[in-house]
Amino acid sequence: MRILVLLLCVGSINFFDAQELIELDTITHTAHARALRCHSAFVYVGDNQGRCFSYSPYTKELVLMNLLQPELRDVEVTKLGVLWMQTGDTGKVFLNAGIQPVLFPRPNGLGVFLDGIAVKDSFVFAMGDPINGEFPLFLSRDHGLTWKSMPGIKAEASEAGYAASGTTVQIADNRLFFVTGGTSSHIFIGKRLGKKWKSYTLPFKSGEGEGPYSLCVIDRKNMVVVGGNYQFPDRRSSVCYISNNGGKTWKESAEPPFGYRSDVIHFQGVTYACGSNGIDFSTDHGNTWVKWFPGAFLAMDISADEKLWITTKSNLGLVMVEPVRIAVLISD
Repeated sequence: MRILVLLLCVGSINFFDAQELIELDTITHTAHARALRCHSAFVYVGDNQGRCFSYSPYTKELVLMNLLQPELRDVEVTKLGVLWMQTGDTGKVFLNAGIQPVLFPRPNGLGVFLDGIAVKDSFVFAMGDPINGEFPLFLSRDHGLTWKSMPGIKAEASEAGYAASGTTVQIADNRLFFVTGGTSSHIFIGKRLGKKWKSYTLPFKSGEGEGPYSLCVIDRKNMVVVGGNYQFPDRRSSVCYISNNGGKTWKESAEPPFGYRSDVIHFQGVTYACGSNGIDFSTDHGNTWVKWFPGAFLAMDISADEKLWITTKSNLGLVMVEPVRIAVLISD
């Protein structure tokens, strides 16, 4: 008889004993980064002060790449370089350290409150909060150099996106995705890179600050959305929903994360969710969650050397930890 045994390899119980906390700005206590991306040998962070940094874990060198207007809420890396997303009334997307934005959506000089950008191959997708009752959508086919406006998608009253970690927008399998919350919560799926859209209801609570703050597309069938309400950081109900049919229907996690969560990612069979009171992980696509580390966190990403990087809510903090490992033992 062949027996399969799954083993979880979990890091230290004490988070800050597991790895060193890297504080990139010890002077500005309120500095924090919601924009985080690991690429090649660098970690890119964009903070609420409007600063764009690259950090090398190997040389410990921190480089200020640009100084823009706050708030920076997302960063992606393409063949052309680094794309930085600024949100707010002057929302725009910059390439590298360029002064002129590559995406400044409105010709009257007013920006769009951008919620996130996503990259896949040469395609870059951006989405923002409603203007005149529609979600503005933008697509680049040349790595973010030039952009075209897509037909807007109708929004319900008081429905919007959240720019908590830049992860409410995704590209996967030639499809575009974005999720929204507020009085109504939905997932919008654009087949053939947005040529045909469908929307499905997400069963989050209705109200100000309620809904999905992050979307993870694990594969064509399995997806996870996390969020809740940042005003109720310890509430466990209505913070995580999962789908196993490509986003058509959703159910609440049987054992949900331990509070409001601003980011969710998946790596090698393990799903991670972080928020203002800690980090949790799941090995069953988000149905049951295990409390991992306490702390106040914003965004996560996996580096090329398979380390989990997380940003903290003060002193522009970065933490690097070993991800949870699943080992399979086969016994005959």
